[in-house]
Amino acid sequence: MKEDKDRRRHRRLVFRLTVLCQKVGQAGGTVYAGNTINVSPGGVLAEFGDCRLKDGELVSIDMTIPPTEGLLDYGGRLSGYARIVRVDRPHSLATNQSHSMTRAVALEFCESPKLRV
Repeated sequence: MKEDKDRRRHRRLVFRLTVLCQKVGQAGGTVYAGNTINVSPGGVLAEFGDCRLKDGELVSIDMTIPPTEGLLDYGGRLSGYARIVRVDRPHSLATNQSHSMTRAVALEFCESPKLRV
């Protein structure tokens, strides 16, 4: 069996954070709330419920980091801009005894996100 090589530049870490996205240039527009699936220095894979984001769009992104003893005792936020690389087809996700349709969205950071404490 042939081994597939990982072509990614950065290693991904499975990490669950709350994430908010909004299309750039649409002040007062829809804010999409979701959760990260994995995170790397180059981008993030996140899942969103009612998602109308499209490949190639530029979004502002804001991720909440929970308080972590010895690292970020009071928590913080990572914010910046990202380009949508891919929006996967909707799939069913069972959460808290309810079923909702979610989409996995791959985002590539345009620059390293800034940490605010």
